[in-house]
Amino acid sequence: MEYRKLGNLDVSAIGLGTLRTFDVTNNEEISVRRQIVDNCLQSDVNMIDTAAWYGHAEAVVGEITENRRDQFYIATKVRTEGKEAGEAQIAQSFEHLKTDYIDLFQVHNMTDWETQLPTLERLKEEGRIGMTGVSAMVPDAYPTIMDLMRQGRVDAVQIPYNVLNRAVAEELLPLAEELGTGVLVMEPLQKGRYVLELKRQPDLTPLRDYGINTWAQALLAWVISDPRVSSAIPTTSRPERIQENAQAADGANLPQSFRDYIQREAERCL
Repeated sequence: MEYRKLGNLDVSAIGLGTLRTFDVTNNEEISVRRQIVDNCLQSDVNMIDTAAWYGHAEAVVGEITENRRDQFYIATKVRTEGKEAGEAQIAQSFEHLKTDYIDLFQVHNMTDWETQLPTLERLKEEGRIGMTGVSAMVPDAYPTIMDLMRQGRVDAVQIPYNVLNRAVAEELLPLAEELGTGVLVMEPLQKGRYVLELKRQPDLTPLRDYGINTWAQALLAWVISDPRVSSAIPTTSRPERIQENAQAADGANLPQSFRDYIQREAERCL
């Protein structure tokens, strides 16, 4: 596994997202998620991203990582309107995650960021969180995010970036590189659609020397072979996918010619 800087942290180039997949309640489903996290440890994956908005995901992550909290970096998000509601949701996140310290706390989809970000900045000053961040799904939010980056108000940003969605590549990623801002990449597989909705099978033959044996690995390698990316955080509900995803880190230094090849295959097959 390759590790990269996310602020002052050394995070695995492949992390774990929890949107939808960790929103479970019964013991059998939680046991499967525990195996997913066990496999993260075995595969040297140390970055887990969650959010208050993800249903039961925070509580499941908290239960599963309890007593081994020091082996993971945890990122979560606040998403609500108003100062009191934000403070209450943030406090609940600490309770759900069973911790008194959260490595990265983000404003989810820029929701009421003018109110929520000052609260996160205060918590950072108090030493209760390590870093502040924001996430966004749409390009319309990127100018505001870049302003916050320039002002030094966020240590990390979470944005979608994948082989067919490259909107952040023109301005946001160059600015992140210039300023040293951490970058978490959501939707590296476009919620799995780039794997499940293939019209024809991609040819992986030229990629096998880089340890890439599946199309999912190729898509992940495309993302993390961009050195401006700190960590890509695909989701999964299948424990065996963790090892497959982690192996994509073998392609972390994929030459540009092979990134271009993956892009052409994506355009041909999707």
